[in-house]
Amino acid sequence: MGHNTDFRIPRMSISTINIAILHNKSPWLPMWWSAALPGLGHLCQGQYFRGLVLMSWEILVNSKARINMAILYTFTGKFHQANEVLDYGWALFYGVIFCFAIFDSYRISVTYNKLARLERYQTHRKYKFMTMSTYGVNYLDRANPWVALAWSALLSGFGHIYNHKALKGMILLGWTVAIIYFANINMAIIHTSFGRFDLAEATVNYQWLLFFPSLYIFAMWDAYNDTVEMNKLFAEEQKARLKKLYNPDKSQNIQVECQ
Repeated sequence: MGHNTDFRIPRMSISTINIAILHNKSPWLPMWWSAALPGLGHLCQGQYFRGLVLMSWEILVNSKARINMAILYTFTGKFHQANEVLDYGWALFYGVIFCFAIFDSYRISVTYNKLARLERYQTHRKYKFMTMSTYGVNYLDRANPWVALAWSALLSGFGHIYNHKALKGMILLGWTVAIIYFANINMAIIHTSFGRFDLAEATVNYQWLLFFPSLYIFAMWDAYNDTVEMNKLFAEEQKARLKKLYNPDKSQNIQVECQ
């Protein structure tokens, strides 16, 4: 049977290291995650290169400006120390990055929502179940959202690798390991476990530590939501496949392929 290739807006795309899915998402969610840590709002929408650049640039500029330390001192009432530690020259760069990340993630989400609605109204729709190359195999599968969340809770990035999204998983895993290392989080945990609280406090690097909560919570949230969307896509693909096999007259505008 011939395949119609007239698909202006794809429903999904699959490679050996990632599965991209076009779906609706509240624009306020990426906007909020960009405010928590610039780059996260782009990662949750599949904008991996842009998200990685923004996240890396944010961490670099934040570290140079010592913004996290200034925030910590401000919230603990040490306003003079906050003023002393902040590098205002680098802080001006940070403001631009922060505002752009929020604006751009919101803008992209609005556009994606429009494209997702248009995709559903297309005459022709296309699904792809599997891909294979010399680099590996990837495929659509049903997964448990809570398992993805649990693996992300153990170490950020593993929940996304579980979801067949290795590219996003490696970005999150790489930065998580870097933050844990530079913040001395593991040693602080060990000291705390043995009741050596003063030593734990002296060991931890708070400038790097304050990056961790946003990244950690995001990884769990995003892994869970990615699994939910993957399950929806898997069900759609299975339904389309069965229609094409057993009711071909009513499914001429659906293309399902397995490479």
